Amino acid sequence: MSAFCKKVVEYMYENRLNEFLSSFYELYMQYKHLGEENFFREWFDRSIIRQLVSYFPPSVLVPSFQEVKNTKGRLLRTYVKTYWEFCKNPRKYPVRIEEALKFFGLKELSEEALRKRYRELVRQFHPDRAGKRKETHMMMVKVNYYYQVLRRYLSDRSYEAVSGW
Repeated sequence: MSAFCKKVVEYMYENRLNEFLSSFYELYMQYKHLGEENFFREWFDRSIIRQLVSYFPPSVLVPSFQEVKNTKGRLLRTYVKTYWEFCKNPRKYPVRIEEALKFFGLKELSEEALRKRYRELVRQFHPDRAGKRKETHMMMVKVNYYYQVLRRYLSDRSYEAVSGW
């Protein structure tokens, strides 16, 4: 049962990381009062434990959780630290739609074109492919940030079209 519990905890960490990457700026705005370390503890660790405590006995959950946390924790903390630093100075990274379009190399914005270009850039700059250099890591931060900006813009536009604004 402990091997299964460990797999579930790993899965939960991966899901939380993906959720963090897809909405890190909103999370920063919501949790910046906690600081990086407390955000990490609250948003990753406590959240996962709260969700799993009713499914696994503590004697199985705690050791599995600690094992996964020891192996994945450093990487996740690096992500949080990098993205937090990025968000602390938003004026340094402009959020204008034109600049985000230029960053992605798009002349016209559509969900399909944005998604395709985003995937291309992720393949190109992902640390597993491009190496774990600081430059590639920061490029991934920018790719995710600009992607969020344009995605948010698209969702706001579709809301305005439906609501009649």
